[in-house]
Amino acid sequence: MNKIKEILTDSIKQLIIHSTSETKINLLKNKHDVKIHFIPYKYRVFGGILQSMNIQFGNFIEKVIEEVILDNENNEIISKYSGIKSNSFTLTKKSDALIDTYITNCQINNYTEVQLKEAFTNLINQIKVNEADNANEIATFKHDVDILFRNKIDNQYYYLEIKYNDDHDTGKYVDINRKLLKTYAYLQRELGQNIKLKPILFYFTNKKMKGNIYLPESEAIYRGKRFFDNFTNIKYEDMDNYMKTISESSETIEAFDKLYNKIVK
Repeated sequence: MNKIKEILTDSIKQLIIHSTSETKINLLKNKHDVKIHFIPYKYRVFGGILQSMNIQFGNFIEKVIEEVILDNENNEIISKYSGIKSNSFTLTKKSDALIDTYITNCQINNYTEVQLKEAFTNLINQIKVNEADNANEIATFKHDVDILFRNKIDNQYYYLEIKYNDDHDTGKYVDINRKLLKTYAYLQRELGQNIKLKPILFYFTNKKMKGNIYLPESEAIYRGKRFFDNFTNIKYEDMDNYMKTISESSETIEAFDKLYNKIVK
């Protein structure tokens, strides 16, 4: 439990520091200084900082999960790829078209879980073949790599696309699954055909709010406890309990009180 508190407390401190730099505060001041609004200026600046922190919450979760993964000495984060933001990635045009077709087929065929697993396995196997052939034409796209890590024992690689929960709207939901598969193709091409790479859509929360028609739950989706049990030395229940109370911890309240006094008072 102390290790969890240490990881989360440090991550929160970094989140606050990043979101409350003088540069960001000055940008918000300049932005709101020219606006006519009924909300007092200083509260708008403070609200802008809170909004910025909320946007950065996804990065906060990524940082926490990275630290949790590293707490298991059998894991290694592949820093060359992990955390890459909005870069141009490459994959073969064959894989690019194959993934788009796969997404469409999932939308119109109403697969059972068994059928979806078979279609997914076939897709992954064909991507490996496509990305090993240097004669194939190349396509480019932009996306982030959240985390790529390796198990040192069996040399299995895992690519994680991290989300807090699965409550995304339909358009974004389709995009998440498509980009997961295309980023997997890119990484498989980069790492080489002989590398065992598993793509995972990881939801931090346990709750299953929507079914996923694009990825088999048993193969490519890990929710909360399942991920922690398989890859970490930390109990999900401990992490979950601390996350639920972290906003009311003395350290968090003190940090936000200081911020409030700095901006508003």
